[in-house]
Amino acid sequence: MMKVGEVFLPDDEDYKYFKNECTNDDGWTVCYDKSSCRVATKKSDLSAFDVVRVQSEFKDISADLLYDVLHDGPYRAKWDSTMLESNDICIVSPNSDIGYYSVKSPPPFKNRDFVTQRVWLDFGRNQEKYILNHSVNHLREPPRKNFVRGISYLTGFLIIPKGSSSCTFYYMTQCDPGGSLPVWFVNKTSKVLVPKIIKKLAKACTKYDKWKSKNDPHLKPWLYPDQLTVPRLNPADLGTFNAQETLTASADTSEAAIGENAVQIDDLVKDD
Repeated sequence: MMKVGEVFLPDDEDYKYFKNECTNDDGWTVCYDKSSCRVATKKSDLSAFDVVRVQSEFKDISADLLYDVLHDGPYRAKWDSTMLESNDICIVSPNSDIGYYSVKSPPPFKNRDFVTQRVWLDFGRNQEKYILNHSVNHLREPPRKNFVRGISYLTGFLIIPKGSSSCTFYYMTQCDPGGSLPVWFVNKTSKVLVPKIIKKLAKACTKYDKWKSKNDPHLKPWLYPDQLTVPRLNPADLGTFNAQETLTASADTSEAAIGENAVQIDDLVKDD
């Protein structure tokens, strides 16, 4: 399986492993189960933070539509209020790239950012679809001031069709957001923030076709690799990766003392 810091292209066994982690309940503890959204956690052997898994049933939303929405960066900027910036750095292969992503944290916590290699696999219309990522070190995106650089050990989406117009969506992340986030914040994120994002994602799917028809309707490089325009990976641009060094480089230990009453986490995901 992929390891942080290594550019890696998964094989069939790696995708099977990810699917099993998404669909097998052994070792998982459910912390939220409501309105077709189920959130579960389990202990991680790589980080003090739990692995988080989300399962949601999307009715009247096809697997193909959801796959497009998850891939389309310009559209995500329209519906995902937690995203600050997202850009592609280079291409690794026709179904893999390296990119930068930054996400909002509710004040007074610092915002987080990640540099990851992403891979995707679409088995075809009405078939399973995967998008996976893990952290690497690309020299074009060193740690930024006022951000905490997090680590994605393994994060991804799995979409399983349920007929031609519905699907089951899985999101699983094994990551360390860095810094000194208190336990209450992590727990509340799983139970409050994640379900709200899933709800917004479902709503975004219903508006995508209309938006896409007016915004480069034929541009889908995740389906048509010849449309990829960023440069190819230069191995010389990859730096060494030290997980502990990454997590402590911009850490702010004062975050651990922030109380729950000082943070408005519910406002992070804005209603339409």
